[in-house]
Amino acid sequence: MGQTTSAISRVGNVGAFQLKVSARGALIRSFFGSTSMYWAVVLSGNPTPLRFSILAVPAVGLIAWAILRVRATRNLPSSAEELAHWRAVRKFYWLDVGLEWGLIGVAVFALARFGRFELIPQTFGVIIGLHYFPLVKFFRAQQYYWTGGVMVTAALGSLLIHRGHIRNVVGCAAVGLALWATCFAILCWSSSPFGGRNKSNVR
Repeated sequence: MGQTTSAISRVGNVGAFQLKVSARGALIRSFFGSTSMYWAVVLSGNPTPLRFSILAVPAVGLIAWAILRVRATRNLPSSAEELAHWRAVRKFYWLDVGLEWGLIGVAVFALARFGRFELIPQTFGVIIGLHYFPLVKFFRAQQYYWTGGVMVTAALGSLLIHRGHIRNVVGCAAVGLALWATCFAILCWSSSPFGGRNKSNVR
């Protein structure tokens, strides 16, 4: 209840739409970040129960926190301007998402066809990272530049590592840690009683 009141008090400064988008974006990042980190452990060559248990702590924590933020902001009333903005960009948003999944499907098929499975983590990182850049305009949030930029740079940078388990781990972890880090930053901002008083904090 206190979280909802705190969120409502910031609507006039940030906007309900941005608060909702931030919460849902954090949930998506927490889930896919955890998935990518899971594969980092699987591809490490030694996926022990202890490693999965250690991974589960931040994964469950971030996902649960993000769910709470979604619940706290879901009933906030969006302004007419915000709703008009969403109607104007939603087609492009779903086009961006569809293109992302389409490219991932084609890339996985092509890499599997030529037996280059070791490049799948890096390919995921580049495609998913590039997907974030158009979202800056859609959701008026500069944070997406950081998410996308870090993911693309780290994924491509991992190719400098010799082919093997380490490169696979770095490729998956690059995606997972980038999503986790930005998810944590968003959740901290949206949960803080002082966060979101200025739009520049979000954009």
